[in-house]
Amino acid sequence: MLVIGLEVIEAALKRHAPARGPVARWLKITLESEWKNIVEVRRTFPTADAIKGTAWTCFNIGGGNYRLITGIFYVSSTVRIEELLTHAEYDKKY
Repeated sequence: MLVIGLEVIEAALKRHAPARGPVARWLKITLESEWKNIVEVRRTFPTADAIKGTAWTCFNIGGGNYRLITGIFYVSSTVRIEELLTHAEYDKKY
């Protein structure tokens, strides 16, 4: 997959430095993947889920301490980073 919006991750990691390792692992796995649908995403990341009322997919990062919000465009094999939030920030927003 092509991952765009890496600047969003970099900005968020300035606030959430402990997420750097887990995000790097997610990024490596995602770049090596070729997902065609959410079922394939869940084979790789079983806790990945659609956010109700949006077109976004949420990944639990760092043992569930962080939420990585993405838009996945399967036809173009592209993942767009929307936000990286702590679990508490995610609960307030979504």
